[in-house]
Amino acid sequence: MKIKKFTCINCGAPKVNEYKTPYIMCDYCGSFTDIDFTLGLDKWNESGVKTMNYQMTKMALMSKMQAAMQRGNKEEYKSLQRDYWDYYYRTYPAYMPPSIDDGYKYRDYLDVCAESSTEYGFDPKWQTYGAEQQRLQQMLTYYNDGTGNKVESTGFFRLAEFFINMTKDGMRVFYSNPKYAVMHDLIPEQVHMKMKISMFVQVWLPYLTEADQEKFLKMSGFSMQYVDIERPAGRTGECEHCKAEIYIPDGSYKVHCESCHKNTKVQQVFKCMSCGAENNVPEYPAKPIDCEFCGVENRLIQRLFG
Repeated sequence: MKIKKFTCINCGAPKVNEYKTPYIMCDYCGSFTDIDFTLGLDKWNESGVKTMNYQMTKMALMSKMQAAMQRGNKEEYKSLQRDYWDYYYRTYPAYMPPSIDDGYKYRDYLDVCAESSTEYGFDPKWQTYGAEQQRLQQMLTYYNDGTGNKVESTGFFRLAEFFINMTKDGMRVFYSNPKYAVMHDLIPEQVHMKMKISMFVQVWLPYLTEADQEKFLKMSGFSMQYVDIERPAGRTGECEHCKAEIYIPDGSYKVHCESCHKNTKVQQVFKCMSCGAENNVPEYPAKPIDCEFCGVENRLIQRLFG
């Protein structure tokens, strides 16, 4: 079986099951661990009409946001931001992170998107960043290579480097803000970073030559090789939600179902490494958990990949 090489950011386990969405879920601890840009691009290109309608609606919403910002109306701006993100995920449901698997998490996620976007939008530091990005973009030059319009390399990579560094800075500030603590569980920082970069990649990739595409994908972290994976020992099981067949590797605690995009709990309890008492497996099995009886810290998957 050939599959792109991914490693869980939480427990270190390799990705062993095939996947059908852009988001990579760990087959051992159920963590949201990475993103496969190529599948995301396939979804983006699935319907030219839908993409065109999305871009037109986005432009209309952005125009309203700009007007609200000029009036200094933060509440209206935040409401429009929430409308935009809701529209984005309803238009492209495949882009909805699988960790946001119920209405409450979706509500909280939209609130964070709207609040953080408003905070950055009205912050002079990020306004300066935005103006510089716009300046670099306006300086780009284009040419036709016979297959379509392409962007000149030097100016584009200057823009790309600035955008990536700006996004890294934004992620660092965002995840250090206790107001957005819920995001550490919903979307890990390095995965969120790749999500942001992937949106930039999707827009610009068609304007690059093959050589520049390869360079850009490496630069942005989306160039990964397919490798042959020998499926580890395990068994076939049933998704607890939709009853679809799933493969459960030995030692796993949660397995992601590619049919309904929900996690199935494989093990409900674990025995403390110190006192042997049975404890309930936590929602996030890759995280350390203290025994309810003796207080000793247990790492459930470390014995396999730690």
